[in-house]
Amino acid sequence: AAMGVQRRLADAESAAQAAQVRALRYQVNPHFLFNTLNSLSSLVMTGRTDRAETMLLALSTFFRTSLSLDPSADVTLAEEIELQRLYLDIEKARFPDRLHVEIVVPPHLENAHLPALILQPIVENAIKYGVSKSRKAVVIRIEARQSSDNRLTVEVSNWLKNGGPDQLPAATHEGTGLGLSNVCQRLEARFGSRASCRFGPMIEGGFKVAITMPVES
Repeated sequence: AAMGVQRRLADAESAAQAAQVRALRYQVNPHFLFNTLNSLSSLVMTGRTDRAETMLLALSTFFRTSLSLDPSADVTLAEEIELQRLYLDIEKARFPDRLHVEIVVPPHLENAHLPALILQPIVENAIKYGVSKSRKAVVIRIEARQSSDNRLTVEVSNWLKNGGPDQLPAATHEGTGLGLSNVCQRLEARFGSRASCRFGPMIEGGFKVAITMPVES
């Protein structure tokens, strides 16, 4: 029996390490960097240097902060949201008319802890499969709340700002598999069965990802 337990422990440890290595690649997404550099060069070439400067500042702050994070460490929800704000500011410079951001975090949850950059692939997916695929304005909303059983839920959703029958089709999210499975594996490695990961199309159109974990501060 002891051998079986040891083997399970070894398996769990290697699974946690694998999840951590996969998490590392989310510290810098090369496509995001290429897209941003392309946007920067076109802003500079068309003389919109103010916007280019704002974007460059947000980009350098985002990379400096995200690269200094230990991917196996926790951050506060406030810190994680601040990173996502930076990231979304950069994307806003790419899609000034198309991207609308809403962030709702109750003050009492700001010090709750969660794995660093856990929201990054989710927000990236919302940009990649929502905003960049749409010619219309898209809302990306990040909302945190505490459930009655003292768990933290963070939802990232995106939908067409003005709604209508031509909502963002759920199929635009068929490529989300890798990013979301990384998020789910990281949560499982960190919290086990106390965490959950749900995602899918919303009835009223658009797409939502909800991650739930214990409130720890």
